[in-house]
Amino acid sequence: MGQLRERQKRERRDAIFEAAASLFAERGYNATSMEDVAARAVVSVPTVYAYYPAKADLMVAIYAADRALVEERKKRLIARPPADPARAIVALMLVEMRNYLEYLDNAVWRELVATSIRRAGDFDAGLVKLNEEAFDRPMARLLEALKRRGRIAESVDVADAVTLLSDLSLAVFHQQIAGDHPYEWAEQRLRRAVRVAVDGLLPTAAHTGATKP
Repeated sequence: MGQLRERQKRERRDAIFEAAASLFAERGYNATSMEDVAARAVVSVPTVYAYYPAKADLMVAIYAADRALVEERKKRLIARPPADPARAIVALMLVEMRNYLEYLDNAVWRELVATSIRRAGDFDAGLVKLNEEAFDRPMARLLEALKRRGRIAESVDVADAVTLLSDLSLAVFHQQIAGDHPYEWAEQRLRRAVRVAVDGLLPTAAHTGATKP
């Protein structure tokens, strides 16, 4: 009986997920209501809310599931990073940022960020976990690879560097969506900011040979 109940729960969750994904693709995020999702999934509106307390939760779940291609690009970059550490770091940041903006527009991201700020608990924890998987872990692998190649100082604390770069990336992203700036604005801002940050990470002998990313 317990296994049957779990299977039914999983099937309902999958039906809601698939209904939301298809509706967001057809109509857009803003034009889709939770009532629309319930109707498409053939479940009640309270059932939708039981699995996903807000529409933003559905969007995060869908986004988190659509990661395979992005992760493959990151793996290739980490395996063969540019020689200049600033270029390597910016390239990894832009893989994720480009995917963010191709997937959702600035208006939708503003709603998601606002929801995260307003709410604690599972939704915010979900975004934190997503950021760890999408940014923090790949960036740590990249920095370790750059360390092994002698491109950044051996003394650099990778965990601290990841925190710094994650905060920097999120700050630029929040400024971008708040100001409704294009991707190119964020790209240039990241390039300048990362150069300033990385100049403090480079081995002393490498400072004179650094070029702008």
